[in-house]
Amino acid sequence: MRTISRVPIIAAVSAALVGSVALPASAAPTADSTVTVEVPVGTLSISAPATAALGTVTPGASASVGLTGVQITDDRAGVTGWSAQVALTDFVGVNAANVIPATTATYTPEAATVTGTATVAETPASDLSTAKTVQTATAVSGNNTATWNANLSVLAPAGALADTYTATLTHSSL
Repeated sequence: MRTISRVPIIAAVSAALVGSVALPASAAPTADSTVTVEVPVGTLSISAPATAALGTVTPGASASVGLTGVQITDDRAGVTGWSAQVALTDFVGVNAANVIPATTATYTPEAATVTGTATVAETPASDLSTAKTVQTATAVSGNNTATWNANLSVLAPAGALADTYTATLTHSSL
């Protein structure tokens, strides 16, 4: 009869058990990377129609013209509000002695159509000989645009002389 030594059997069973016992896995090595992205500060700009014709006017009467598509674009990606202003030079005739003063002009903006986040309020202005605020944006967050139409009206003085008068209407953004 043959005898089996217990030592080799015990060794074999022990090796099998050790191989089948799950050992805790060691954590995989890691490396962190700091990742950045920049949102640059853009600009605040304004655009307006290049020309407008009031047509003809009788002395002592008013003439008006619609201005369409005045637009402020705020690409500053911030929370600072803005305002739009208008100023008008005097209307000067071909004969430079003939003048219709800008003090007789009014600018009446309509409510702006806004894209982005901003609350925009319009303000009619008269006596455009100095800059007057006509739109104001508050509660701004990020980029936005505001587009509006306006009416420009000028009263020709009763003593206005026959001539072709020209003035410059300046829209500005602050």
